[in-house]
Amino acid sequence: MSPSESLRTGEDVDAILRIALQREHGSTDELRERLVRSADELGISPEALARAEEEYRIASKIDNFMQAKKAGFQAHLVSYVSVNVLLNVIWFLTSRNGNMMYWPGIVLAAWGIGIASHYFFRNQRPAVTDKHFQKWLEMGEPSSYSNDGDDD
Repeated sequence: MSPSESLRTGEDVDAILRIALQREHGSTDELRERLVRSADELGISPEALARAEEEYRIASKIDNFMQAKKAGFQAHLVSYVSVNVLLNVIWFLTSRNGNMMYWPGIVLAAWGIGIASHYFFRNQRPAVTDKHFQKWLEMGEPSSYSNDGDDD
């Protein structure tokens, strides 16, 4: 495979340049100096650069929050499937004569509504002021997050 075959998008180019920059100028001080120099050469004011850095920092945190929400959903889904498999096994083993109501269906349906809601809301990007995003920041930005229905 030739080197050009791995380049498909501008993001590929950016990622490769980031790796090269990291290897070439590993310290954050050197990278920061280079950023300031480049911005100055492009005529970008220090204030505009600071605003752009803050936007980038916030966007990065929101991306991490979105990943944490997806991980929280996956954990919720694993719990849902595991518990409902167990409930169905219990129902199957205790309802041999067939006269027993299918009670695990109540749990499947009720909890399934919560799972569906969690699924649909996991892809919503929050505003910086979103209370769940702020709570996640206060928690130290954990790798998994679920609001667990607390709407305080």
